[in-house]
Amino acid sequence: MHSFPPFLVSGISSVRAASLTLLCLVALLTTSLNALSVEDRTSKQPDIVFVLVDDLRYDALSFLGHPYIETPHLDRLREQGAWMENAFVTTSICCPSRATYLTGTYASRHGVIDNETAEYVPEITPPVTKYLQEAGYDVAMIGKWHMGHSGKPRPFFDTWLSFDGQGVYFDPELIHTDGRREVFEGYTTDILTDEAIRYIQSRPKDQPFFLKLSHKAVHEPFQPAPRHKNAYGYHTRDPEPASFSDTFEGKPKWQRRQRVRDVRWDWRTREIEEEVIPESIELEPWQNRKRYVDQLRCLASVDEGIGRIVETLRERGTLENTLIVFASDNGYFHMEHRRWDKRLAYEESLRIPMIMVYPGKIEPGSTISEMVLNVDFAPTVLSYAGIEVPEQMQGYSVRPLFEAVPTEWRDAFFYEYYTDLVHAIPTMKALRGERFKLVHYPEIEDIDELYDLQNDPDEMRNLAESPEYAAVYRDMTERLAKESQRLGWNADIFPHNLDRVRGPLGTLLDLKPTEDGVIDAADPKRKLQAQNIEFSDEHLLFNGSNSRIQIPFDSKIDPSIWPYRVSVDVNAGSDGVIATQSSPGYGFKLFVQDGRPGISVICKTWVANRTTIDGPESILDTWTKLEAEIDYNRLRFWVDGELIDVMMLPLPFKAKTNAPLIVGAGGKHRVNDKVPHNPFKGVLRSFRIERHPPE
Repeated sequence: MHSFPPFLVSGISSVRAASLTLLCLVALLTTSLNALSVEDRTSKQPDIVFVLVDDLRYDALSFLGHPYIETPHLDRLREQGAWMENAFVTTSICCPSRATYLTGTYASRHGVIDNETAEYVPEITPPVTKYLQEAGYDVAMIGKWHMGHSGKPRPFFDTWLSFDGQGVYFDPELIHTDGRREVFEGYTTDILTDEAIRYIQSRPKDQPFFLKLSHKAVHEPFQPAPRHKNAYGYHTRDPEPASFSDTFEGKPKWQRRQRVRDVRWDWRTREIEEEVIPESIELEPWQNRKRYVDQLRCLASVDEGIGRIVETLRERGTLENTLIVFASDNGYFHMEHRRWDKRLAYEESLRIPMIMVYPGKIEPGSTISEMVLNVDFAPTVLSYAGIEVPEQMQGYSVRPLFEAVPTEWRDAFFYEYYTDLVHAIPTMKALRGERFKLVHYPEIEDIDELYDLQNDPDEMRNLAESPEYAAVYRDMTERLAKESQRLGWNADIFPHNLDRVRGPLGTLLDLKPTEDGVIDAADPKRKLQAQNIEFSDEHLLFNGSNSRIQIPFDSKIDPSIWPYRVSVDVNAGSDGVIATQSSPGYGFKLFVQDGRPGISVICKTWVANRTTIDGPESILDTWTKLEAEIDYNRLRFWVDGELIDVMMLPLPFKAKTNAPLIVGAGGKHRVNDKVPHNPFKGVLRSFRIERHPPE
């Protein structure tokens, strides 16, 4: 309340004094009303702090009895709120899971299906931040974006501070809201925490905010802060997990193949035809590993940051009206089933840590036993913010579980993963129930997996072909099919950020003999370099020595512009190269080897990967139609109209070949040393490059 000195009051007329008193009362009333409006706002719209870490196991917290990790601040956070003891992700890989958190939708809907090529498109599946902004929230993104390589500012965020790709643990280059780049010196986790605290402290208390703090930790390479270099003890090592003794007997063949022959970098059908895969894999001795201890040492700075953020909210006076969510983007193997990383449908990959705190709304120290998913995050946030959940969201608000409101909750959930040949893992879909889990591989011929999690929590015995569990298998198969249909799932999904057809349609190259040589009937003006080609009755004859046709590079007919189809009518007289176009990292070769036709593709990720499909029989001295199609990340091969195989490529071509197309001989780059590179001897009746809409 305002007070005035006596000498000033005595000199004011009674009228002015009354007016001044009235103004003072109005000011006081306005202040009170503002305070009420803030109180009213805070009772309905909480501030929201979402801390997301990368690759943290579900059990890597000290309050869960972990053998060595210490997480005192996360332990206290758990005491203040609820522990989701059955929290899972719907796709166990970084980018897709992050997009699921943000959109409340599955990867098959939001279109972020891999870590390399797919990018999030907010116009198709809007982020939760869009709806928060419309309701008056200020929204901030601080840390790892990783839904597309670039860390540039994205729509529906008011404050932005991120970095490209996976980022680094030290001295990160961060990108500001205005696009400006700045190198910050220090340990990345600490820097991101500092910036998150700075953001919180800058916010006015009469406007709600949403902060996503997304750490690089605890992703590879595992580099803890120097002060935590020897956290948990210098000699600490990970204990041997029970499932390290998995022999893979009775499990899908592809899992055993990984143990005896790693096909990640060079996959070929004829080698698969000839291989002998044992029915089980021999046991191997356990080696004490420091690697995963270093991973969890990276969590120490995250834990300290959690404590600092909570204390900042307490000092600010808004902790009581803040919804705090801590979670991971996926689980992580510590050599369970002799695996590292994530991706599979085993529990260590699916399960995540998740803590939710909201004083007065979520009971301190409570435990939620129902299955809670990353797809539930966005609907939950909107529910607490008093915003209607959009129809396209596929998750559910977990708020009724905290409030003991009678509600029908899921007793199973759908899991999806899209093939990644970099890690030699096929497309899969799964249904994880309270007791049983079914895993199906729709794009390969292999057995399913069925596990009884009650009697076999380590998932060592596959029951999919057990007569004793035949009824369970049928029931789970039917439920998985129904859930796939409900969610609109299909194996051949396409990222929303990419054009389904990248170039012009129709016949783009059509080689024809004329009296004067060879022309492209699709583009007669195209310059061709024909060397030692003979013509006979509209046939092109190659001598197997120095015959070739070279077509200059044209981006419209480059194999990186999908879908790309090459077709040829050929009568092969010997092994050799029918056609090739390649750079050191991307390209193809159509060939004949041992009389059998084939197509080999090179596709570079961090190493050169090769995928080869071979025809089953010799085509020597017979007219044969060969067709091969490179479509985004799929390679198809036909012989006389019969589809021989469809193979997933490790990734789509990320760059053009910038190389000529050569018919009848090898080029500068060999594509694959396992297939012929010598000139072709035989006759071509037609050679076409075409692009058609996908079926």
